[in-house]
Amino acid sequence: RAGCNVSVVARGATLDALQLHGLRLHQGGRVTSQAVASSAAPTDLGVQDLVVLAVKAPSLPEVVRQMAPLMGPNTMVLTAMNGVPWWFLQGFGGMLAGQRLTSVDPTGALAQAIEGQHIIGCVVHASCSLDGPGLVRHHFGNKLILGEPSGKKTARVQQLAALLGKAGFEAPVSDQIQKDIWFKLWGNMSVNPISALTGATTDRILGDELVRGFISSVMLEAKEIGARIGIPIDQQPEDRHQ
Repeated sequence: RAGCNVSVVARGATLDALQLHGLRLHQGGRVTSQAVASSAAPTDLGVQDLVVLAVKAPSLPEVVRQMAPLMGPNTMVLTAMNGVPWWFLQGFGGMLAGQRLTSVDPTGALAQAIEGQHIIGCVVHASCSLDGPGLVRHHFGNKLILGEPSGKKTARVQQLAALLGKAGFEAPVSDQIQKDIWFKLWGNMSVNPISALTGATTDRILGDELVRGFISSVMLEAKEIGARIGIPIDQQPEDRHQ
């Protein structure tokens, strides 16, 4: 929609589907397809203006080890992932300034592979699923919150927001992307583990009075942690449960 040339690093059945059908999107009762350059080898694609990281955390170390051919001096890396990223304390200030999250990046390999000046944070507020290799089903939501780790509204992050807007996304620029990351995690950290352990959906989890009370207790503790490190949350757990 925005007129950009899009490339995808993929493998296996996903790569086969992309090369045969293009990237397909099931949205609003119809399926659209867009041809994309795709390869299992980043060297085939060359230096990119923007690299979007949208993988699960266990895959991240291997992914970043292969990213060098995609990276130029001005390449932006958009980390569209849930959870606390390895760069979370970059530009953060306060009592945690300069510290490294060893629980997320134990050896420092992520920070070494992707230098801080390339990073743009992203919080995804959209629900999608895979109907098959290379076929994405969109359920609801289209917001991508963007932000420099420093909180500055730089020309590049505003240009990226405008480009994503042309592509159909709602893409506000945050002046503290860490707060947006923490706020989304505030809900995920309390509900997702219960869902993973029980297989229950969110409506069942929040509909159980005992479990709901437990979730609220976890959220209050996380809220206190956030306040102590400089990320206050104004809402109460019950506000988020609505």
